[in-house]
Amino acid sequence: MVNQLEVLTQHVNDKQYYYWLHHDLFSAQWWLIVILSALFLFIFYLLVDRQRMVFILLVFFISFVLVGIVDELGKFFDVWSYPHQFLVFTHRFNSVDFAVIPVILTLVYQFFSKWKFYWIASLIAAAFIAFIGVPIFTFFHLYDLNHWNTWKALITIYPIGLFIKVISDFIYSNQHK
Repeated sequence: MVNQLEVLTQHVNDKQYYYWLHHDLFSAQWWLIVILSALFLFIFYLLVDRQRMVFILLVFFISFVLVGIVDELGKFFDVWSYPHQFLVFTHRFNSVDFAVIPVILTLVYQFFSKWKFYWIASLIAAAFIAFIGVPIFTFFHLYDLNHWNTWKALITIYPIGLFIKVISDFIYSNQHK
């Protein structure tokens, strides 16, 4: 059984690579992923607090990992998918996971350090991602909602933002003891 699964996995990987190389690489959607990723990383570069650069980069990494884990779960259970990829061998480098959501959540953390304001800012950011970002990404065929909708996106993204704050604050408080 394991050997059969490995053969099937390799077959799927070969098909995905062929599709990516001959239909996806340098397509309009591929360029859109490149441009959006570069744009959001540039915005992050412009807005990042230089005094707390290392810590904010850590928050970005935490955001990237958490968003990536949730994304892998969603793809595994086929609730969403990405018809276009920047790199075929990893799904982490699509514009949503790689840059857009982690940058937004990291900047929310940077600008709203107090919980009182963070709850609200995180909810606004999650609503922006869910009700504006998701439909835009769906319209441009960068994101397919198989068994998913914008409300489910909201109730997924919002807790991710809160969890990022819990982890980051924990690290920060232990660092400054």
